[in-house]
Amino acid sequence: MLPPRVALGSFPTPCEPAHDLGRVLGVDGLWVKRDDLIGHSWGGNKVRTIEFLLGDALQQRADTVVLSGGTSSNFAALMAVACAQHGVSVHQVSYGHPPVVVPTAMAIGQRCDTTYHFTGSLDRTAMEPAAQVVAQRLREAGRRPYVLPRGGATPVGACGYALAAGELSQQLVQAGIDAATVVVPVGSGGTVAGLVAGWSQALGLAGPSVRIELIGVSVSRPAHELQPDVERTVADWARLVGRVPAPRWGWELLDGRGSGFGATDAEDLALVERIERDTRFLVDTTYNGKALRWLRDHAAELAQPVVYWHTGGIFGVIDRLFTSDAAMPASRHFTRTP
Repeated sequence: MLPPRVALGSFPTPCEPAHDLGRVLGVDGLWVKRDDLIGHSWGGNKVRTIEFLLGDALQQRADTVVLSGGTSSNFAALMAVACAQHGVSVHQVSYGHPPVVVPTAMAIGQRCDTTYHFTGSLDRTAMEPAAQVVAQRLREAGRRPYVLPRGGATPVGACGYALAAGELSQQLVQAGIDAATVVVPVGSGGTVAGLVAGWSQALGLAGPSVRIELIGVSVSRPAHELQPDVERTVADWARLVGRVPAPRWGWELLDGRGSGFGATDAEDLALVERIERDTRFLVDTTYNGKALRWLRDHAAELAQPVVYWHTGGIFGVIDRLFTSDAAMPASRHFTRTP
């Protein structure tokens, strides 16, 4: 049995042929699962996760969510919006120091009255222990905190993508596709854990039978470091819902970090700019840009058709367009009238 859920998104999100993006990447028969069009607030894949996390928090009568994430975290910003709509306050623990230039995601959090705490360290693993300290202080003050790791990567959060696995399976059957390679960008691992869980043989959630090869492109940590966390989340999810995990199809995590998490090199930038110019898609450089670069570089190795799971990331697109050195001066685009 799944935990309670707060309805936020509009489902199913489209799964559509993407010949324009396929031409850029060199992938014939490319499809895109469009969680960038998820229908709540700024959109993005984390809405699926937040539906169950917020539902669980409300069931536990929590009055505060304490989460870990960088100042540009899509998850943190979307959680802040959803919590504000349901009368739950948010405390966010971020690594490093307060930024000089506030990212869009943090600006959204500030609008929702998120309280920020900074670890003073660039070590991202320091955030979760610091969040526990913040939560304990809130308990001592009489509050009821609900504590979340980076990206909301918990067994409860994985429920959103366990259901999404069935959603995509039904769409592929309707399109006449009985086998596909699904490629998804991976940060904290919660999304890919949910998909692995949903496509497990004994769960009855994944709908019609479609043969899936699932590839998670890790953009945050080395794949071998992330894999145990994903496997643990799948096992914990199975215990949560009272099922036995039995993966039906193969899945793997592969390294797509390139120059490093959050670091954008010239080739990353050139690819996302070409995608935005030559296709109908907007992509961030931190997650989708790196995963799509991996897909371009490995297209010949993949069984087709390929479904790319677009996870959103509009905050990163905004930051790049309006605050980066890549932004062109307005004078470049105008001429003086005689």
